[in-house]
Amino acid sequence: MPPSRADLAAKRRRARHLLRAGRSTAAVAAELHMDRRAVRQLRIDAGIPALPGGTPQRLTVEEKWRSHTRRTRGGHMTWTGEHTSAGGRVMRHSGTAYSAHRVAYRIQHGTDPEGHAKSGCGRPGCVAPEHQIDTAERRVVRTPRTVYDSAEAKLAALTRPTGDGHLDWTGPHDSGGRPLLNWRGRHCAPARPAFAQHYGRPPEGRVTAACDHPGCLAGAHLDDRLTRAEHARAYAALGL
Repeated sequence: MPPSRADLAAKRRRARHLLRAGRSTAAVAAELHMDRRAVRQLRIDAGIPALPGGTPQRLTVEEKWRSHTRRTRGGHMTWTGEHTSAGGRVMRHSGTAYSAHRVAYRIQHGTDPEGHAKSGCGRPGCVAPEHQIDTAERRVVRTPRTVYDSAEAKLAALTRPTGDGHLDWTGPHDSGGRPLLNWRGRHCAPARPAFAQHYGRPPEGRVTAACDHPGCLAGAHLDDRLTRAEHARAYAALGL
């Protein structure tokens, strides 16, 4: 249940009392569970001078931002400073909180971002200035979703010939590293539609590659239970 107006008024009176007694803004905010900026404003409104001996902020926002970053491979940059409970990357400077991504965007472009700034390089949490995009840029770079007429059409779009008769998968993989084809909300191994497309029938049992190229999806190189049995009979007839 949120505090009543009377409770809030009592808390503010208590905060002013503590400030007049010589307590610091940070100490009062911590004791009364108040936002430090609200306590600072109470101090200003009541004309209570700040305590002497505070440490002035000698770094600029950009300089302090750089002190909390670390370059990584690929031109990316990791944030080593403060994180919010939701995982956001933030920095406090002279009592003001800044988004690490917004500061990075301003360093690169010289202006504040339109809307939210975030990494556009594909590396989650990257704060490299040159990798930041804002809401306006995300609208521009967003491409329409490709709609495929069939699983075979999607399979063709997500495979690449090797040049020596084999076919590699370029699409997503499951958590175990196995190729995964999503078609109309259903997941399957891409070898199954590849087999069906080549043989003109759905496979029976497990589909395996009969060649020595790992993960090959060339239809002529795939076997199911029936083709494996046919090959076994043929080898037996030849005495192999």
